[in-house]
Amino acid sequence: MDTTTSQPAEPAATGIPLASESRIPEPLGPLQLVEYPHPALLRPARRLVRIDDAVCEAVEQMFEIMYESVGIGLAANQVALPYRLFIVNLEAHCDAGEELVFINPSLSRPRGTAVQEEGCLSLPGLRMDVRRPERVVIDAWSLDGTPIHLDLDGMLARVVQHEFDHLEGRLFTDRLPEAAALEARRSLETFREVFEGQQSRGELPASKSLLARLDRLEADRCAGPNAHA
Repeated sequence: MDTTTSQPAEPAATGIPLASESRIPEPLGPLQLVEYPHPALLRPARRLVRIDDAVCEAVEQMFEIMYESVGIGLAANQVALPYRLFIVNLEAHCDAGEELVFINPSLSRPRGTAVQEEGCLSLPGLRMDVRRPERVVIDAWSLDGTPIHLDLDGMLARVVQHEFDHLEGRLFTDRLPEAAALEARRSLETFREVFEGQQSRGELPASKSLLARLDRLEADRCAGPNAHA
């Protein structure tokens, strides 16, 4: 960032288990920030069932990308990884604040309501007021398999909800009232024109290739298509 009530899936005793080594996994990196309308941003991420060295290294890269962009939250699908994982550091700097990693999160108990301006690293330059619950409970797993249960309020609650929306394939523009949504739509069309122009010039792969890679990444480390908890 610039509701379900189910609990996160139970990992093995030592954390989320490793998948079998029946095939060589698709390389995850090097990672880079993607912008709307990259296909990874527009479809729900999948629950991770395999945490390996590549995923741990990807999380490190995500923090680096987030800090370089002066962001306070980043979801995996913002770097074209189709996984239910996001990171947060409200201080936006590696030497300050607390680095938080949430894997296979679920949100519950939304309370109150507040309006605050939000931006998104995948929608550079676009900032608008967004209404969200003031408080929310998150259940998730840390990178080492430790369960997380937090009752959040304030900025952390807002950032967590923003990043959780990314995992659902939603952007903050999907939460805008009608008049603001119409205003945002003009910016989204500009982003789309730029993205399609980059594809036509060969600067970005075709959407079919991007989707095929997401499918391969999901097959390596994710649960089945109906397991989004």
